[in-house]
Amino acid sequence: MKKTLLMLTVASLACSTAQAASVEPSKSAVTRAVHQYLGEHGDLCVGKYQWPRVVTPEDQERGSNDAVQLPVLERLGLVRSEDIPASLAAATEATDSRPQAAPAESIRSYSLTAKGRQYFVEKKHSTLGVHGQEVDHAADFCVAHLTLDKIVKWTPPDEVHGHTQTLVKYTYKIKPAEWMADPEARKVFPMVDRIIRGAGVLEMNATLERQDGRWVPVLPG
Repeated sequence: MKKTLLMLTVASLACSTAQAASVEPSKSAVTRAVHQYLGEHGDLCVGKYQWPRVVTPEDQERGSNDAVQLPVLERLGLVRSEDIPASLAAATEATDSRPQAAPAESIRSYSLTAKGRQYFVEKKHSTLGVHGQEVDHAADFCVAHLTLDKIVKWTPPDEVHGHTQTLVKYTYKIKPAEWMADPEARKVFPMVDRIIRGAGVLEMNATLERQDGRWVPVLPG
């Protein structure tokens, strides 16, 4: 009986190996799928989902991203700012899931200009709110777009939650907004600067899944 079970196990492993080999993606299939992935998800965005955005004295004191970045965007003509009553700011703060400011504080509100609205791209995205709930966003402020440079490698196909998947590593080309050439803009958006500098060198990942005999891009999770 043990010998029979061992033979069945070896046969099962051999069958699984053969099946995996039979779905090994070709380079052309991987390239096509990553092109599709970047066509759909290649926008490089900075997590500014809602406008107008307000900056409080507390934001200024702790050097929040908005407090540092929005004045630079204003100098570049992408946003305009104005002082607003604290009561209006509190309402805006509440929708943005941030702590409300005290009524007596001076608040600065930043809105997109016509130039800035060109970079506010419809882009469905979900994040976790301050209480752990999922928050849906319809758009984001995007500063560059990535396209494929070359495929570096991909993992052997594997079963993940009942689906055959492979993880692809690739390098990219990038087309940043023209104003991202500004040294101060690069300084206040350090991650964007790193990705711009990494074009052709830095490796990114894309998950591909086999569906109906084709390899297609899927988002992790």
